[in-house]
Amino acid sequence: MSKQKTILLIYGDGGHKQEMKLLYSRLSNSSLKFITVGPTSLDVSISHYKLGDVRHKNSRLKSLLMAFNGVLKSCNLTISLCLKYEVTGVISTGPGISIVPSLILKLCGKKVVFIETFCRFYSRSITGRIMSKISDEFWVQNIEQKKLYKNSKFCGRL
Repeated sequence: MSKQKTILLIYGDGGHKQEMKLLYSRLSNSSLKFITVGPTSLDVSISHYKLGDVRHKNSRLKSLLMAFNGVLKSCNLTISLCLKYEVTGVISTGPGISIVPSLILKLCGKKVVFIETFCRFYSRSITGRIMSKISDEFWVQNIEQKKLYKNSKFCGRL
């Protein structure tokens, strides 16, 4: 039996999740199969895999430990999803939890799409700086961001 072609939707909490909800509302009527990866489920109708934050808000030491643990969990989850499904690509609204899975999938020849957060106008996020180098498509939601990311595509607000 062949595996079903699947696209991973990776997001964090707060605004990143809200952006993904808006994007998914536009994509949900398509014939594509989606799986969400993030701290909490996006929608009960979609298979979800938990992947938490990779940094502590108040402690650098705890952030280092969380980042190391997060990288291991991200690698393990991404590989297991690729074995279970025919993952054809990833779409992410950030934050840093999207970097490792995106890098693994890129190395496996899968398509990587990253959408920089709409709250950014005149500065680049750390995740955006990294993802602009590894993404096949890098979308920005504010036209001002086109000056910050040379190869970006303007998509407008989701």
